[in-house]
Amino acid sequence: MFKQILLGAMMLVSVSAFAQEQNQPAADVDAKATSDVAQQLALANQLVKYGYDTKTALPLIQAVQIYKKLNVTTEAREKASEGDAKQPDNITKTDVVSFDEAKILEDATTFAAGDKNLLALINDAKKASRSPVNGVIRHSDRVNAGCTDIYTVRCRGGESTTVIVSGDGDTDLDLYVYDENGNLITYDNDGSDDCVVSFNPRWTGPFRIKIKNLGRVYNRYNMLIF
Repeated sequence: MFKQILLGAMMLVSVSAFAQEQNQPAADVDAKATSDVAQQLALANQLVKYGYDTKTALPLIQAVQIYKKLNVTTEAREKASEGDAKQPDNITKTDVVSFDEAKILEDATTFAAGDKNLLALINDAKKASRSPVNGVIRHSDRVNAGCTDIYTVRCRGGESTTVIVSGDGDTDLDLYVYDENGNLITYDNDGSDDCVVSFNPRWTGPFRIKIKNLGRVYNRYNMLIF
């Protein structure tokens, strides 16, 4: 009888702990979003947009230099989507901003217009090797108007994760992070298409990153994870 009572109590504690885990967010918000690395990456993204907006080569070159310094490497990621694409027939756009380093330097060469000093810097940027430290994963994609792109990433418990998203400047993007139980961990919905969040997982597991486009045209964005 005592064993049955003890077993029942243990099962009750186990079920209660599981329920608490389901309701307890799997991560805490982390201040790393304002770290030096995060600020440098956000600056690089801004330099890309500024360089394309003004058609000047130097900001594009500087952005590539930062990406290589922080060992930013491209990695294709599968995504799911929510929402219905909404792009009225009277609204059109062409891709102007690129976050691909080879394309950035190609366009910088065009903007340099034969300037020897700028061309030399571009050539140096092409030859520069990546730093072996501070590895950052990059994925560039486009989210349709009125839609949400969803990525699942596996994060290690006790290790801070930072996500930075920068769009092409045409619409407002919002960034949300959820744990595997659907708990909202952190978000950035400040009214621009530049977002940054950091969180510290309590255990190793999958997290969902949602990038929501609030505009009426698609937005091409650069997502950085480290």
